[in-house]
Amino acid sequence: MTILLIGAGILGAVLGLFYLKDRLRNSTLARIAYSDLVMRLTVISTAMIVIGILLVFGKLFS
Repeated sequence: MTILLIGAGILGAVLGLFYLKDRLRNSTLARIAYSDLVMRLTVISTAMIVIGILLVFGKLFS
């Protein structure tokens, strides 16, 4: 469950960054939002969410 929540938190932070970029129209935030690091964090957080869901379902059905 912890992995799922951490992944959701990271994904929420990335989505918040994109929201702030659009809301504030800041070029620095745009550069950060479209950087490779943010893309990698998004992939990692999605993988953590999937693994967390699988672990929760594994505990639920065992």
